[in-house]
Parts: sequence; C-alpha cells; structure tokens
Amino acid sequence: MRKLSFTTTLSFIFLALHAQSIIDIDLTEAQFGVMPASKIFEDIKYIPLETHMDGLLNTHWTTFYLTDKHIIACNSFTSAYLFDRSTGSFIRKVSSFGRGPNEYSGRIFNLYGFDEKNNFLFANDDGSVNSKYWKCINVATNKVDMIVNSPLSEDSKERFAPYAPWLIKDNVYVSFCNNQTGKNKVKLVIFDRDGNLIKKYPNYAEYDNSNSSSMSSMPAYNGIFYYYNAITYFKERNYNDTVFRVDENKITPHIVFKLGNRQPSYYHQRNGDYNRGKYLINFVYESDSYVLFNFNYFSETGRGPTGQPIGMKTTTHTGYYDKKSNQVYISSSPNFEQSGYIATDFSICFYPIAINQNNEMIAIIDPEELVKYKDNIDPKYKQLFQNIHEDDNPIVIIAKLKD
Repeated sequence: MRKLSFTTTLSFIFLALHAQSIIDIDLTEAQFGVMPASKIFEDIKYIPLETHMDGLLNTHWTTFYLTDKHIIACNSFTSAYLFDRSTGSFIRKVSSFGRGPNEYSGRIFNLYGFDEKNNFLFANDDGSVNSKYWKCINVATNKVDMIVNSPLSEDSKERFAPYAPWLIKDNVYVSFCNNQTGKNKVKLVIFDRDGNLIKKYPNYAEYDNSNSSSMSSMPAYNGIFYYYNAITYFKERNYNDTVFRVDENKITPHIVFKLGNRQPSYYHQRNGDYNRGKYLINFVYESDSYVLFNFNYFSETGRGPTGQPIGMKTTTHTGYYDKKSNQVYISSSPNFEQSGYIATDFSICFYPIAINQNNEMIAIIDPEELVKYKDNIDPKYKQLFQNIHEDDNPIVIIAKLKD
C-alpha cells in the first residue's frame, strides 16, 4: 500500500511539473493599446535600403533575414538580395535563376527558409513548394555549398508535402508538411541530409475542401519555427493554437494560446465567413522575458441592403506576453483600426517580421508612409531621409529585444 501511494505521488508530481512547463497565454485577457517600440525594444536603428536597379523590392511581398553583417531581402518566391546591415547599401543578388551549378530554377523559400547557423538560404529546382531536394546557397560566398534531400515515405500511398528544412542539430532537419488535401496524416517529418526519414509526427486535424477549386485546395503554408535555448519550437500557421517543442525523439506542447471566441476554425479554414473576427496567429518568437506574436484579423468592410457582408479586409496586429507578470498585451486599438509598435521618432507603426538568435528584430517602414508623415520625423533623422521617395526600397528597422 505504501509502495502504491509513493508511486501515485510521483505520478502526480510528474503531471504537475509537466503542466507547469506549458505556458498558457490567454488573449481573452489581453490589454489593448498601441505602444511605443521602446516598451520592449532597445538600440533601435533605422536603415534605408539602397534603391538599386538590380535590387528593387516589392514592399508588401518581401520578407527579411538578419545576420551579423547582412540584411537578406527575399522578394516573394522569385529572388533574394543582399544589403549591408550597417549602411543599407546594395551588395548583390543572391544566386540567380538558371541551370548553373550555383543557380536555382525553382524558387527561394522566403519564410523560415534560412539556416542562420550556417548562413544558408534554401532554394529548389522544381518550382513548387514540394521539393525533391533543397539547394543550400551560402549567402556569403554566393555558392551552393550543399544539397539537402527531401524525405520519402516508406508507404507509397502516404502523402508528404514538406515545405522547407529547419536545422534541429547537425545533419538532422525537420519540415512542416502542408495538409494539401485536408486529410493528410503527417504534420512534421524528421530526416537527415540524405533524405533518410528518422521520424514522422502525425496530423490529426482535417479541413473541408469540398467546395475549393484545385488551386485553393493546395495551400502553401510555411511552418513557424524558432530557436530558444538552442531548442527548436514549432507552430502551425494560422489555425492552430499550440507551440510545440520538437526534436528527433518527441514533440511536446510548450505554449498554448487561449483565444476564446477568437479561435479560428481549422475545419472551415477554406471558408472566410467562419473566421471573421478571429485571431490567425502567423508569427511567434520567444526569449527569456517575452513571447512575441503577430496575428491576422478578418473584418467586414461593409454590409449590403439585406445585412449580408459585402467584403472582408485583413489587418495584421502584434503583441507580446510578459513572462514575469503573466500579462498579455496587444499593441492595437480595441477596434483594430490601428496596430503595431510605434516608432516614436516618426509616429509610424510597425510589427516584427523576423527575429534572429541574438534577439535582434527586423521590421520595415514603407517609404510611402514615411513621405506621408514627413512632418513628424524627429529632426535628428531629417538628413537621413531627406531624399526619400515613395517608390524607394523600404526602410529597415533593427532593434534588440530587451531582457
């Protein structure tokens, strides 16, 4: 009896410790208010990217990576460019489209497609998000240093749709598998550089694509990945509420976003009406003090004479969870009309695009916005932006996340 009691006690202790290791972030209790960037960021720098004819960027479709020397701008899936981190000067295009040994004929992976430990940007040769292999372009040398092969299932009837590799540790990668049919059974695959499958993590969620066209039934979502204390964490984009710790042995819940009536419908993700007014979390990052997140919000643009919605608009919002106070903040007005952290030197709002392992955040300001609010620019920056034009390359913000 005593032995049973001792064993039971140990079980309860284990369960309690496991429960404590999961961070609950309750967005239903979030405090709203557009806040200055200085609230959680320091060493804020503004760097206009050179508007070079060989490196013109589409502000709304460009994502960025930050290294200790460079800013890498990925212009949608088509191309990538290298800029000097300190001055914003254009350096060169990263690789090029072609059939050469250091070129690619498919696409650059512009979201979670950069291995910052090895300075590799991933690209493929088949033009789709489902790659047979990925080329590892060293952004410093502009050469393809390595090939990572996509894993194959041992079951010919099983369907994989891996997006891009994420390095877990030396020669071990994880890829998020798009649920292309709505009923795919694999969420993540662990594999080595040669494409040898190490482990599969199942997908239990389904969505209804019965009314979708052939194109819309093939989503190309990236998985959301980040490192924290050298460990890989993953979240499915938009319709999932959980961040998982991932390695080659197991996957365990780490963060749960409690969304209440803002929880989107995974099953009805192909029907926008079901997700109006919901929070679709599409970016997460974690430090010792904070969990940062961005989310999309669908709202009506108006109603017709019979009360039916006649349009939808999507806005992006940002917020953070303070680990010390257990408080959630959303940097937005409660009506979602204004959002983002305020760059107080310009009175312009922004939200994080990416954060590297040094807790350095990168974001952008659209030059059109800067021109619009030029009278609000702090005098000490007047000279820096005196020649800015609406169609120039964006202004990059680099800031350090506070401890």
